[in-house]
Amino acid sequence: MAWGDLGHKLRVFSAEKHPDARPTLQKDEDFVIRHFRVNDVIPFTRAASFDPSPLLNEEYDVFIAQNVERLPAERLLEVFPKIKEKAVTVQVVHEGKAPEDPLYYKFDWDAIVCFDQRYKDYLVKSFPAEKIHMIPYPYHPLELGDKGEARKKLSLPLDEKIVFSFGFRPKDIVSVLPALKDVVKDYPLKYVIIANPGSNVDELSEAQKTYDFIDLQVRPLPQDELYTYLHASDALLIHRESSQKYKAVLSSSVCQVLGSGCPILFHESNYVELHGDEIWKYRDFEDMKVKLIDLFNNKFHLNKVEIFLERHNAERIAEKFIQLFEKLIGDQGNGPN
Repeated sequence: MAWGDLGHKLRVFSAEKHPDARPTLQKDEDFVIRHFRVNDVIPFTRAASFDPSPLLNEEYDVFIAQNVERLPAERLLEVFPKIKEKAVTVQVVHEGKAPEDPLYYKFDWDAIVCFDQRYKDYLVKSFPAEKIHMIPYPYHPLELGDKGEARKKLSLPLDEKIVFSFGFRPKDIVSVLPALKDVVKDYPLKYVIIANPGSNVDELSEAQKTYDFIDLQVRPLPQDELYTYLHASDALLIHRESSQKYKAVLSSSVCQVLGSGCPILFHESNYVELHGDEIWKYRDFEDMKVKLIDLFNNKFHLNKVEIFLERHNAERIAEKFIQLFEKLIGDQGNGPN
């Protein structure tokens, strides 16, 4: 979207159906074209159906493919030479380790973009180093709200502390509940959890019988409503252990919501190892309790978030991409006829 805000036309080619898709109730923008279906991504992602015509007939100067491991590589490879005839090609890497699919390495990209050195460390083993560029993951810009107004809009209590969690990993939340129960002894608290449909909420639903401070909802959560919940909350709690399978990981949730201004309390793990004090990290559940109480007592300073977002907001990151695209197009124009 930031590319569009900078005045560039977008075409987004996406899936009609994909195992990774999670409902949000948000309507597609006019520039979104859905033209393939994927049923399974294990062992490798292959198309259940694939209409190549949008890729071949739409006009574009730059073709960007993100998270290629989750795209139907076999069918995309078939049309890739035609794509390269009309546009420069850029892969944006989201994979946390070198993919096992041999087709992943068959694409001849003009450039490969990764978020930080952890990704580059494995990419240089398979792709030319001069093609690899590091551009940080974009963050939603600062978008503050009024806590009281947000709570009234959501019918949440004005005189209690609100801790919030959301997403598709509700099982991770269960382990924090005993610690929150200790905090409830001194602070009236409601723990609002909105789980994505399709998530496994059985364990959390059972825990709700024991912990009466839980407000569990299972439904899609559009971006605007998500930010209203964040504006209403005293803390966003994310408990996630380090990924043992993937070394190069980050929290897209933090990137999505840091701009809300709601303090983020995140378990210390490799998902946030590159973050500083723009978020708060806790070592264990005792540390979580201490830091949560500090947040309740207004010890979090928003200026750390403001400084961080000045460097990492989506528009600034979009400009870095545009500079790369312009260089690639210029190099292509200067090449042999």
